[in-house]
Amino acid sequence: MVYVSMTGFRPRGIAQLPVFWWRTIRSFTQAQRAPGNLVAAGRLVDGVYHTMTVWSDLASMRAFVASGAHLKAMKNFRQLGSGRTHGFACDEIPEWSTVYDLWRRDGRDI
Repeated sequence: MVYVSMTGFRPRGIAQLPVFWWRTIRSFTQAQRAPGNLVAAGRLVDGVYHTMTVWSDLASMRAFVASGAHLKAMKNFRQLGSGRTHGFACDEIPEWSTVYDLWRRDGRDI
Protein backbone atom coordinates (compact mmCIF):
# COMPACT_ATOMS: atom_id res chain seq x y z
CA MET A 1 0.00 0.00 0.00
CA VAL A 2 1.20 3.54 -0.82
CA TYR A 3 -0.01 7.05 -0.01
CA VAL A 4 -0.54 9.47 -2.90
CA SER A 5 -0.80 13.26 -2.63
CA MET A 6 -1.53 15.86 -5.29
CA THR A 7 -1.53 19.60 -4.78
CA GLY A 8 -2.45 22.22 -7.36
CA PHE A 9 -1.37 25.84 -6.83
CA ARG A 10 -2.29 28.99 -8.74
CA PRO A 11 -0.08 32.01 -8.00
CA ARG A 12 -1.94 35.30 -7.48
CA GLY A 13 0.10 36.99 -10.19
CA ILE A 14 3.43 37.39 -11.89
CA ALA A 15 4.87 39.29 -8.92
CA GLN A 16 4.58 36.15 -6.78
CA LEU A 17 6.40 33.88 -9.24
CA PRO A 18 9.99 34.43 -8.02
CA VAL A 19 9.12 33.52 -4.42
CA PHE A 20 6.84 30.72 -5.61
CA TRP A 21 9.63 29.17 -7.69
CA TRP A 22 12.19 29.58 -4.89
CA ARG A 23 9.87 27.76 -2.46
CA THR A 24 8.84 25.15 -5.05
CA ILE A 25 12.34 24.14 -6.06
CA ARG A 26 13.45 23.79 -2.46
CA SER A 27 10.33 21.83 -1.45
CA PHE A 28 10.51 19.58 -4.51
CA THR A 29 14.16 18.77 -3.80
CA GLN A 30 13.25 18.02 -0.19
CA ALA A 31 10.46 15.68 -1.35
CA GLN A 32 12.77 13.80 -3.71
CA ARG A 33 15.23 13.18 -0.88
CA ALA A 34 12.70 12.52 1.89
CA PRO A 35 12.59 9.10 3.54
CA GLY A 36 9.67 7.11 2.17
CA ASN A 37 9.26 9.11 -1.05
CA LEU A 38 8.73 6.90 -4.09
CA VAL A 39 7.68 9.49 -6.70
CA ALA A 40 7.90 13.27 -6.96
CA ALA A 41 6.51 14.76 -10.18
CA GLY A 42 5.33 18.18 -11.28
CA ARG A 43 3.27 19.54 -14.17
CA LEU A 44 1.60 22.76 -15.25
CA VAL A 45 -2.03 22.25 -16.31
CA ASP A 46 -4.23 25.20 -17.33
CA GLY A 47 -2.19 27.70 -15.31
CA VAL A 48 -2.16 25.52 -12.19
CA TYR A 49 1.15 24.12 -10.93
CA HIS A 50 0.70 20.54 -9.76
CA THR A 51 2.85 18.25 -7.70
CA MET A 52 2.18 14.56 -7.28
CA THR A 53 4.07 12.65 -4.64
CA VAL A 54 3.82 8.99 -3.73
CA TRP A 55 4.97 7.76 -0.33
CA SER A 56 5.62 4.39 1.22
CA ASP A 57 3.15 5.36 3.97
CA LEU A 58 1.12 8.24 5.38
CA ALA A 59 3.60 8.83 8.22
CA SER A 60 6.41 9.53 5.74
CA MET A 61 4.27 12.08 3.90
CA ARG A 62 3.28 13.79 7.16
CA ALA A 63 6.91 13.97 8.31
CA PHE A 64 7.82 15.67 5.02
CA VAL A 65 4.93 18.16 5.18
CA ALA A 66 5.82 19.23 8.72
CA SER A 67 9.51 19.91 8.13
CA GLY A 68 12.14 21.87 6.25
CA ALA A 69 11.49 23.81 3.06
CA HIS A 70 7.94 22.50 2.70
CA LEU A 71 6.92 23.79 6.11
CA LYS A 72 8.36 27.22 5.26
CA ALA A 73 6.53 27.22 1.93
CA MET A 74 3.22 26.41 3.60
CA LYS A 75 3.60 29.43 5.87
CA ASN A 76 3.64 31.67 2.74
CA PHE A 77 1.01 29.73 0.80
CA ARG A 78 -1.95 32.12 1.12
CA GLN A 79 0.19 35.19 0.45
CA LEU A 80 1.35 33.72 -2.85
CA GLY A 81 -1.86 32.23 -4.24
CA SER A 82 -4.51 29.58 -3.80
CA GLY A 83 -4.77 25.87 -4.26
CA ARG A 84 -6.32 22.56 -3.50
CA THR A 85 -5.07 19.17 -2.42
CA HIS A 86 -6.10 15.54 -2.39
CA GLY A 87 -4.49 12.52 -0.80
CA PHE A 88 -5.40 8.86 -0.61
CA ALA A 89 -4.03 5.38 0.01
CA CYS A 90 -3.99 2.77 -2.74
CA ASP A 91 -2.41 -0.58 -3.55
CA GLU A 92 0.02 0.57 -6.25
CA ILE A 93 1.54 3.70 -7.76
CA PRO A 94 -1.18 5.22 -9.97
CA GLU A 95 -0.83 7.05 -13.28
CA TRP A 96 -0.66 10.84 -13.20
CA SER A 97 -3.95 11.13 -15.12
CA THR A 98 -5.78 8.99 -12.56
CA VAL A 99 -4.53 11.11 -9.66
CA TYR A 100 -5.34 14.32 -11.54
CA ASP A 101 -8.92 13.17 -12.18
CA LEU A 102 -9.36 12.32 -8.50
CA TRP A 103 -7.85 15.68 -7.51
CA ARG A 104 -10.32 17.51 -9.75
CA ARG A 105 -13.26 15.54 -8.37
CA ASP A 106 -12.36 15.20 -4.68
CA GLY A 107 -9.75 17.87 -3.93
CA ARG A 108 -10.31 20.31 -1.11
CA ASP A 109 -9.41 23.98 -1.15
CA ILE A 110 -6.52 24.98 1.08
